[in-house]
Formats: sequence, C-alpha cells, structure tokens
Amino acid sequence: MSRSGVTITAGRFLGFGREAATRVAFLMSIPITAGAAVYETYDVFLRGDGIPPGFASAFAWGMVSAAVSGVLAIALLLRFVRTHTFRPFVVYRLAVGTAVVVAFTTGLA
Repeated sequence: MSRSGVTITAGRFLGFGREAATRVAFLMSIPITAGAAVYETYDVFLRGDGIPPGFASAFAWGMVSAAVSGVLAIALLLRFVRTHTFRPFVVYRLAVGTAVVVAFTTGLA
C-alpha cells in the first residue's frame, strides 16, 4: 500500500474532493522528501566518497531533472483527477490486495 494512496483514500473518506485529497497527499510528502535529500547529501559528501571527479555536473543535472519531472508528474496527476474518477485504481488495488492476501494465506508466496 502506498503512502499517497492511503492519504488520498483517507482524504476522500473525510469528504475531500479528488483534487484536494491528492493535493494534500503530495503536500504531505514534502517534509520526507526534503529530509531524504538532506540526509543523502550529507551521506554523499560527509560520510561517503563524495561525487567522483568529473561527475558533479551530471549529479546536479540529475537532481534538476528529477525535480522537474516530479513537478510535471504531480501537475499532470492533479489535472487528471479533476476530470476522472479513482474507480479503476480502487478496483486494481482491491484485486491486487486480495491476490496478495490469498497468496500469503495459501502459502503460494
């Protein structure tokens, strides 16, 4: 189960609209994402070997492209949920969840 899926589901149960529930889920991810970035930066530069010589530019552009693609993905998802229902995703999650429970309880997994 994904953190954002649970957050969106809880928001919908609390009466939030699709877009509002999705927006809250992504806003809640900001502190953990920022914390992970700070931790990894600390790990790379202070505890690790740092960035190999000649790779600083690639590292910086990788961070920029990850940020841009993340913001674009969120914007597209918010636009999508304004006009589409979560029903297919709910059906998918219920089917996969049921399959996982059956697999573990019958010893198939």
